Amino acid sequence: MKYWLILLLPILAFGQNKKDQLEKLMAASKIPGLSLVYVKNGKIAESYFLGKRSNDNNLPVDSSTVFSAASLSKCVFAYGLLQLVDEGKLSLDSPLMKYVDYPDVKHDLRYKRVTVREALSHTSGLPNWRNGSVLNFQYDPGTRFRYSGEGFVWLSKAADTLSGLSIENFMQTRVLKPLAMNRSSYLWQDRFANDFAQPHNDYGQTRSKYYPNDANMAHSLQTTGPDYGRFLLALLNKKGLSAKTFAEAYKAQPHSDFQDYAGKLAWGLGLGNGQSDYGSYFWQWGDNGTYKAFLIGFPDRKEGLVYFTNSSNGLSVANEILNLFFNWSGMALKWLNYSKFQDPSFQLNQRFAQMPAKEALQPFMTADGSNIDTSKVSADFCSDMVNDLIWQKRWEDAKWLADATVKSYPKSNSALGARAIAYLRSGDMKAAAEACKAYAAADTSDKDVRKVLDRILDKPDTAEGKPQLFKLADYANAHNVQLVGEFNDWNDFTLPMRWIDGAWTITLNLKPGKYEYKFVVDGMWLPDFSNKQMNAERNFNSIVEIK
Repeated sequence: MKYWLILLLPILAFGQNKKDQLEKLMAASKIPGLSLVYVKNGKIAESYFLGKRSNDNNLPVDSSTVFSAASLSKCVFAYGLLQLVDEGKLSLDSPLMKYVDYPDVKHDLRYKRVTVREALSHTSGLPNWRNGSVLNFQYDPGTRFRYSGEGFVWLSKAADTLSGLSIENFMQTRVLKPLAMNRSSYLWQDRFANDFAQPHNDYGQTRSKYYPNDANMAHSLQTTGPDYGRFLLALLNKKGLSAKTFAEAYKAQPHSDFQDYAGKLAWGLGLGNGQSDYGSYFWQWGDNGTYKAFLIGFPDRKEGLVYFTNSSNGLSVANEILNLFFNWSGMALKWLNYSKFQDPSFQLNQRFAQMPAKEALQPFMTADGSNIDTSKVSADFCSDMVNDLIWQKRWEDAKWLADATVKSYPKSNSALGARAIAYLRSGDMKAAAEACKAYAAADTSDKDVRKVLDRILDKPDTAEGKPQLFKLADYANAHNVQLVGEFNDWNDFTLPMRWIDGAWTITLNLKPGKYEYKFVVDGMWLPDFSNKQMNAERNFNSIVEIK
């Protein structure tokens, strides 16, 4: 019997009590806390508040515990925005530019074609998030599905303009207060501090919480299980919008079918759309890294569920939770393709948290121990694990796993890239140079690795501009120090600094202008304390001006 099946035997013997079953799922997947609301026949039928707000203080999750809703924020905002459609203030098929001037996209004339419908159904052609400060189209508007948080940011600007309110006040007035979502906001509220769920990583370690001070309709909603349950009731009982608008919201929109899932998965207006033997359903997942959530509703049955977790592993149990309440799991989870807690890779991930990399990987090696068993673990998983070990500052483990992955997957770009990063981050510049050369030869599309290689080899900057020296005199024992700023879109990989004459140094050629920048010391972002010019309103970024 495979060792990971042995690990799972204790959790497969579920009892009949749902609370017990949920708690066993949480224990098996290292999810500290969960808030879940189940709706049946248009009424809240069951609620579960289980586990802990934090592994550090053991305070229990209760009905008032605030979680990050992540992308479940989008559904609530779409509901408020569609009220403007019912009132005739907004037309689904009018260009968004009709309602708001949005300079971020005006460099591309395709912005004139994006409609409200397309932004709500993720067919605007915009990316999920922009790379750096520039927002570029990835596809022609209205031609295909491309999940886009940026589209919702643009929609929120239209709601601002039409209502004359800040977007937070718009949502409070239109949705949160009318639905008695009294412990919900797109901004962090001090009143939440007495009862909120602290985020946790894969291993159950607490992480620092993000406290949103800018309302972002794509991801910043702070809410509770019962509050969101009231929103789910409004969706299932079709309250707050016209029957015509609900019908539009729930149906698959033009060109929103998912590739390889035609007829099974698409997107409606602010909600995912799915077809199954159990019935037509709407859905949305939430992933803010260390918070995970899931929403599903079957309008014809007036049945649905929403749950929130304070863990990176929160979606590893989604399949089991849906089976527990509906005896069903659909294509949506297959498309999301999150690791399940039963997967060998999930179990291996947990082993890495408890022991050295070589020992953790041993059951996943070939019989002679010379290579990774490629039938058990993928190159992408191992590469992700290398990056995780780097983040934990387990430099030797990261390098060992990177070498083992390249040995077993010599043609994998992800393996070669992870090895280059491992040696660079650990400060082993000689090995980093060789690893970068190998990766650059394999993946000719990655321009960043060539920039890094030039820096490692001390090649002069060939860009136009005036030479500007940056120095950091402290942190002599750091493994890797990077310069980041507006001049490289804040990329913490492309500008490694060198320890020369008692300081970390780097010289860039910069054109005239004013630039904000920081140093990244083994993952920690720091201003240049030797420079008195700082932007206090932008995270105390340091400022350099080239004349």
